[in-house]
Amino acid sequence: MTSTKYFLLCLASRFGYLRKNIRLGHAANEAHLLKEAEIFLGEAVWRKTENIEALSMEYWNLRKHVKDHERISKEIAQLQGVFVDSHQQNAEGLKSATDLLQGLAEERKETLAQLDTLTRERDRIVSKAQDIRRIYDGLKIKQDVLRKEGAMLAEMEKTSSRLEEVRSDFDSLRERREEITQQLAAANTKIREIEAMTSERKQHGKSQATENFQYIGDANQQISTRQAQLNSLSAQIRSLYADIGRHVSLNAPNDPQCKLASKDQRGLIDVMVALRKSIQYNYKLAERR
Repeated sequence: MTSTKYFLLCLASRFGYLRKNIRLGHAANEAHLLKEAEIFLGEAVWRKTENIEALSMEYWNLRKHVKDHERISKEIAQLQGVFVDSHQQNAEGLKSATDLLQGLAEERKETLAQLDTLTRERDRIVSKAQDIRRIYDGLKIKQDVLRKEGAMLAEMEKTSSRLEEVRSDFDSLRERREEITQQLAAANTKIREIEAMTSERKQHGKSQATENFQYIGDANQQISTRQAQLNSLSAQIRSLYADIGRHVSLNAPNDPQCKLASKDQRGLIDVMVALRKSIQYNYKLAERR
């Protein structure tokens, strides 16, 4: 949205022509485009930002993550080669046994994925509980100070009520954490059961088939583990791209180092500036009465 269009829409809003939802929708779409532009810009210029002190943490983290990403990608390719070769050998000799064991491997993979999801959920809850605990401690201190200062009863009651809300939130998180702990224990038990069944069935196969399946199971597990690592790294890399792209685009007009790093992306930065202005205009229009 240009400043001229913004002015015209402001005039239109005075006559009742105001579509708040449309303005918010446009702002959301533009915010998404801006985010993608920041990621694209960060990916394009990050190797040129080594000497930008404000981006030191982002640059070196990104450099480390990119190398780790390349390393894990190669490991996955190698493991996939082992997986394919072993599977083919097994299929040639004992197809029925292979199918059964592969089913167990897939079930194990799904359970490992469930374990990963539950672990991340547990970590999120613990982090949130720590934040709530800090809020609770702060409110307790506030309550003590207000009591000593002889604060109004209404203020004391308001603080006490908020303390109860925070305590209730904390208790809910604790209950959820206990549920997840039980689910994690059940998933671990299932993993052990699957492994026991796999071991039992291997004893009925030929020695070569057993060896090949071991390669399949190990490679599959390692691929799943590394793929999860790779996905996590990809998300972190995109986030760092966005941070670098945002900083460079905002500071290119005034920071010589940012300007130099992004000299080949001037057009993109101009588009990003226009997007930011348009987002502001849309939000302002949405807030007009």
